Amino acid sequence: MRSTLSIEHSATDFQEQILKQANRHLDAYFLDLERTTFPLITHPLIRDFMKLTPEQTYERFELTRKIQEELLQQMVFSRPEIYSFIIYSSKGLSVSSSGSSSIEENYEAYLNMPGKNYSVVGLRWNGNTPLLTIIRKFHDAATYRTSGVLIINIRLNEISKIVGDIKLGENGFLWIADTAGQIIYHPEKSKWGTAVPDWYAAQIQNRTSGTFIRTDDSIKDLVVFNRSPYTDWTIVSQVPIHELTGDLLLLRNATLWGVLILVLLVILVIGGFSLTLTNALSKLQRLMRQAENGNLNVQAPEHRGYEMGNLYRGFNKMVRELRRLIEEVHTSQIRERELVIKQRESTLKALQSQINPHFLYNTLEMISSYALVEGIRPISRMATGLADLFRFSISDAMQVIPLQVELIHVQTYLEIQKERFPYLQIEMNVDQKAVSQILAVRLSLQPLVENCFRHGYERHRLKPVYIGIFGEWRETGYLLRIIDKGKGMEAQTKEDYNRLFQNYEGKDLEDEKHKDELTKIGLLNVHQRTRLLFGEPYGLQILQSGEHGTNIQMLLPYDAQNTSKSGEHIYVQSANR
Repeated sequence: MRSTLSIEHSATDFQEQILKQANRHLDAYFLDLERTTFPLITHPLIRDFMKLTPEQTYERFELTRKIQEELLQQMVFSRPEIYSFIIYSSKGLSVSSSGSSSIEENYEAYLNMPGKNYSVVGLRWNGNTPLLTIIRKFHDAATYRTSGVLIINIRLNEISKIVGDIKLGENGFLWIADTAGQIIYHPEKSKWGTAVPDWYAAQIQNRTSGTFIRTDDSIKDLVVFNRSPYTDWTIVSQVPIHELTGDLLLLRNATLWGVLILVLLVILVIGGFSLTLTNALSKLQRLMRQAENGNLNVQAPEHRGYEMGNLYRGFNKMVRELRRLIEEVHTSQIRERELVIKQRESTLKALQSQINPHFLYNTLEMISSYALVEGIRPISRMATGLADLFRFSISDAMQVIPLQVELIHVQTYLEIQKERFPYLQIEMNVDQKAVSQILAVRLSLQPLVENCFRHGYERHRLKPVYIGIFGEWRETGYLLRIIDKGKGMEAQTKEDYNRLFQNYEGKDLEDEKHKDELTKIGLLNVHQRTRLLFGEPYGLQILQSGEHGTNIQMLLPYDAQNTSKSGEHIYVQSANR
């Protein structure tokens, strides 16, 4: 299938190049014809002819004779494909290279035809001769109005040479259609001047180029088309698919039969050898099942052949090692966890000791005071807000607080961000009475909002324009939704997060997939702390994340005993500020 697609793509590219080249040749031909007829537009005899009236019989006779002898007949002789030239004036007078002065029925329509001054009208039949009609308008130099029209009727021998010499396999062919849905050229001459097929309007009519597979009577054709912007003609190529992939199908069938025969030989050779191993492996399987059930006193016989003997000896060694490790595993696990806890406590204390909180708060208060004295209130607000953020951050990260306190902390953080990004729109819609009765983990909401700036906007070099926090009651608790309009994470990353959120059971993160990628954002840390303190079903879930933003929801429990004391204190301090 891949080889077939590759061949089809190569054939498509090849045919597109052929069609573009054919269109360029046709454009060059009509451009040359346009340049050849340009002298007729500016010739003094033609200009004098356009000024004649029907009453000027003698002047008309003289000008007509001169135009025929000096201009039209020479151009017809120099271009064999030209069948005739006919010039019409807006006053109803005409002159032709063939000597006939009869007026065509469509000449007035040609005079009033909108669009370009030089255009290809279409194909018509003169007896058994197909003629392509081209018009070129004359304009009055003083009024810029159309004073006449030159009608050029050409044979299709030159167009047939350009397109007909192109061969596309044994049964492939090219044909040309104009914008009116008329076939200009086709390998079957009987279709010249007829309407295009029904599928043309649906697949090609309003497109400039493309390719598709067309099925007709169980025969598939590769159809490629290209439209010329100069002539507005569309060249279409049709090549049967079986001509492109016929040899490949034969090779595929031969390969499949060869592989099938080879597989049968391999089964016959290996089948006998595998039967000798079946009994030994079945016995080992029974022993392993007993070991899985907790019986580590099983013993496999070691008098077998070289391969099975090594396997049995390895099994016995494994069982003995398991017995020894089980005796040590509990003690080692307890010691290891104690060491990890102590190491984390030491790391936290070392980080906290690097900053002197009193020195930091005093410095920020001094900055705020100087800003107020100088009348720069934004600096004062930012310094005071930053001090509140530091006070809140150095507290116990596992402390349970009212959601109201966490929201005040987030609002302080957003006020600082608002100073950085004046165009930031913040929308917060929560029940003020309800949030004082909802429990939350300290520093659980602020990392989610911070992720909106870091990973939704700044990571993709976007301006933060919107942060939304919405809350609603649910039977199991209070549901918060944090929404941004940046660019979200990939679909696979979103699925991995939701899988971890759903299957989390207190396991260490080393056992989870994509540890490095999933721990950079901090969502799993917030979910773990929430789940450890409140249990299921509380925690995070990513509802939507993509090109139009991210929507993360967090479910929190109801506090039957109302707000804690520490939460009321922080709330009052933040509110007074």
